[in-house]
Amino acid sequence: MLATFSALTPIFLVIALGIGLRHWLARDVSFWRTVERLTYFVLFPSLLVHRLMTTDLPGNEVTSAILALVIPAVVMALVLIALRTRLAMKGPDFPSFLMGSIRFNSYAGLAAAYALYGADGLALFALLLAVYIPTVNVISTGVLARYAGQDAAPLASVLRAVITNPIIVACVGGISLNLLGLRLPLVLDNTLTILGDAALGFGLISVGAALHLESLRLGRRIITGASVIKLLLLPVLSAVLCTLFGVEGYAQGVVVLFAALPCSPAAYVLARQLGGNAELMAGIITGTTAAAILTMPVMLAILA
Repeated sequence: MLATFSALTPIFLVIALGIGLRHWLARDVSFWRTVERLTYFVLFPSLLVHRLMTTDLPGNEVTSAILALVIPAVVMALVLIALRTRLAMKGPDFPSFLMGSIRFNSYAGLAAAYALYGADGLALFALLLAVYIPTVNVISTGVLARYAGQDAAPLASVLRAVITNPIIVACVGGISLNLLGLRLPLVLDNTLTILGDAALGFGLISVGAALHLESLRLGRRIITGASVIKLLLLPVLSAVLCTLFGVEGYAQGVVVLFAALPCSPAAYVLARQLGGNAELMAGIITGTTAAAILTMPVMLAILA
């Protein structure tokens, strides 16, 4: 557990640096949105294409690892929808609660996968991203459209958003180059290396800058509930399925790590655009990120 905590601590220190920079050095919100867009559309795709293109892809365990990760999230979403009336939440609150319970922070996850499991762990994490991102985006959009009081988004719009997601495009591109045995010219390869090296630092700093500490005072019961589901229950369920499906070694560690990640700041943008409770969403993101400092090392030590 000590080794896991040591590997994860720098990640949370960089997130804390982002909080400090936003409050004391760069308070302009537009600046941080530019950093987020740069990271999301350029730096992380560069990292993923290069790593997936040059790394030996995981073998037979990939399908089992995907199922061990995706099944708990889908089942949990269905259970929460079935229990919605008993949860006694206002319309916009429920979609934010559900998203906080199943969405994940890919920036922290990629950094943690690389720190703990090296290039192989990062490659497997990227493959899981390519499946999990469309799954949670379809669930999130559907739940927001159904329960937040907004008109349902057209199916074509949802599919277009998924297909053009830069992380998914990068994963597909990197995997395709790898399977075809193709490599980019040395100049482009070195360019992707430089951009990829910047991705993790910028991504983690932008995570910290997006946190809203004051939002923790809102909806404490809902924030606590989402944190328990996301940080404790989902990792346990994924670990159980890893055992049942025969997922072992670093692959099991990556799946448990993925399931144990805090909620993504992107959920705040989605809630704001489609009528969820954006302030409550900010509280869930902040609460899960703060709690993950303790829960992630414990979950990995016990379950991975």
